[in-house]
Amino acid sequence: MNRLLILDDEAPVYEAELRKRNLPDLDIVIAVNELEAEPYLSEVEIIFGIPRLVAGVLDRTPRLRWVQSTYAGIEQLCRPDLPRTYLLTGIKDLFGSFMREYVFTYILARERSLLQVHRNQIDKVWSRISYRSLADVTIGIIGLGSIGREIARTARHFNMRVLGLKRTPGQPDCVDRLFVVGEIEEFLPQLDYLVLVLPDTAESRHFISERELRMMNSRSVLINVGRGSSVKQQDLIQALETGQIGGAVLDVFEQEPLPAQSPLWAMDNVVITPHNSAYSFPDQVTEIFSANYARYLADSALNYPVDFDLGY
Repeated sequence: MNRLLILDDEAPVYEAELRKRNLPDLDIVIAVNELEAEPYLSEVEIIFGIPRLVAGVLDRTPRLRWVQSTYAGIEQLCRPDLPRTYLLTGIKDLFGSFMREYVFTYILARERSLLQVHRNQIDKVWSRISYRSLADVTIGIIGLGSIGREIARTARHFNMRVLGLKRTPGQPDCVDRLFVVGEIEEFLPQLDYLVLVLPDTAESRHFISERELRMMNSRSVLINVGRGSSVKQQDLIQALETGQIGGAVLDVFEQEPLPAQSPLWAMDNVVITPHNSAYSFPDQVTEIFSANYARYLADSALNYPVDFDLGY
C-alpha cells in the first residue's frame, strides 16, 4: 500500500477527485497546511500538493519517493537548500489554452480600443475608432514551451507575423523565425507585442531590464504571463512612464500581491490582473496525477519530470 499525502489549500477537493478514480493500493491522507500534515510526514511516500507547502515539510519526510505538483510553478522546490532525494513531476500541456485566451483577450481589446468604445457608449458618442488587422501585427514570444507554442499557433491563425526567442537554435513550426538569445538586439525592435512565458530560474531572472526595454520600440506592448521575476519591475515602470514602450499587460509581478503604492496601478497604458491567466483545475490536475500513478506502479518513467538544477 502506497501512502499519499495531499497537501494543498484545496486538499478535500483533490481527495474527492482521486477517490472517484479508485486508484489501487493507495492510502490517502490530506492536509491544508503544514500543521495538519505533521502526523503523516514520517510515513508518506508520495505527496500531491502545492510547492510552497511541500517545501516546508521536505526535511521531515524520510520515506518520500515522489512529489507531484498541483501547480505549474515549481521553483520553490528547486532551492539548493532543500532535499532532492525524490522525483519531482510538474504540470504541463494543461495551461496553454487558458493562457492563449488571456493573451489574445488583451491584444484584441487593445487593437479594437474596447475601453474607449465603452467610454463612448457611456457618453453617447458616435465616433468610429480606426484599427488595424492582426495580420499587420508582429508578436514575439520568449519561452517556447508548451504554453508559448500554443500562443504562437493562435497568433498564426490570425495571420500575425510570429517571432520566437529561445536559448538554443532550431526552427519550431509554430513561428515564422526563431532567434537565439544572442540575437535579442535584432528580435526586440521588430515587435508590436512581446509575450513572456518564462519560468523562474537563475537564467530568466530580470531577463527583461533597462537594456532590453531600450531595444523595444515605442509602440511595443509587453505581456507577461510567465513569472514576475523575469522583468525588472522598476525598469519597466520607468520605460512606461517615459514612453519607451507603449504599454504592458501584467499578470505576474516581482512582489505579489502588487503593493498598493506601486505606480503601475494608476497607469492608463497598463492592465493588471491578479496572477489568474490560468487556473489549476483540480479535475484536470488529478488526471495528470492518476496517469503518473499508473506509471509509478508499473515502475515506468513518469510524465513531466523536473530537473532541479534547471528549475523546470
